[in-house]
Amino acid sequence: MIDTLKYRIPGKEIVEQLGTFHSAEAQSIHEGFLLADFSLKKYFVFEESSEINDKKADLHFLKNDPFVIEKHDYLTEAASFIASFQHLNLKKGVYSRVKKVAFDEQKAASLFFELAANYPNSFVYLVSSDLFGTWVGATPEVLLSIENEEAKTISLAGTKKSNDESDWNAKEKEEQAIVTQFIEQTLGQTINGKIEVNGPYQYIAGPVKHLRTDFLFNLENVSALNLVQQLHPTPAVSGLPKAGAIELIDKTEKHERSLYTGVIGLLGEETTNLFVNLRCCQLTEGSAYLYLGGGFTIDSIPTSEWEETENKSQTLLNIFQKL
Repeated sequence: MIDTLKYRIPGKEIVEQLGTFHSAEAQSIHEGFLLADFSLKKYFVFEESSEINDKKADLHFLKNDPFVIEKHDYLTEAASFIASFQHLNLKKGVYSRVKKVAFDEQKAASLFFELAANYPNSFVYLVSSDLFGTWVGATPEVLLSIENEEAKTISLAGTKKSNDESDWNAKEKEEQAIVTQFIEQTLGQTINGKIEVNGPYQYIAGPVKHLRTDFLFNLENVSALNLVQQLHPTPAVSGLPKAGAIELIDKTEKHERSLYTGVIGLLGEETTNLFVNLRCCQLTEGSAYLYLGGGFTIDSIPTSEWEETENKSQTLLNIFQKL
């Protein structure tokens, strides 16, 4: 079977390749296009094949569809999620869900190209393999960007509609502060040298906007993948403290996150562009399953968090309507 890879790094040209995705151990990965799941237990690397570039790849679909939670059940589970914060001493937890919509899977390539055209500042991709199925996404969240040892990562947390002109509230500011403090502390324990911090500032990502803080530093004597393993998952996609948040996620979420909130992008000797896999969907025959998460604090309101996930779904749904 032939696997498909299409991607576009912000500011770069679209890359289209045919070949094979392989499962890999983290210590064996040194460069190339890679995927990792949320737990960093599964890594996949892509091997291009020049012998099949004149052939057409079929899309690969998994047999089991993701679990879709209805709104009523989501609100109940979200309330239970928040109620566990005090017992687990959590400052933040990220609870996600899956939304199913009708979609013609034969439009997968068109979806990729439309996402690339509409979201120039996002990492846009289409991947398909029998190892994980077919996924498409447009993620705004840089996990690690490196150019000749000059490295960058970001804190992206707090969400509302792009056209919402109201002030950022205390809950949204707290979300951003939690993620920023975690990244700053992790970098301080891992990186030798100065770390430049810029933010927080408002960052528009299509139909939603976030609070964002940038971290700039030199990457010396630390491998890119090692730093990724220290940073991921940040509180932006898991929570804080990390171990307790992941425990609560595993207990509460009925679906497997799989590639959602995992790591995706290019790893290289001198240049690396790795992203957190957000604003993404898994395609099956006739359907798209959108993976959507919300950052919860002790003061979160379940109905508001549901609306936040609905707003995030518009990143893809707005493009579906154009196809």
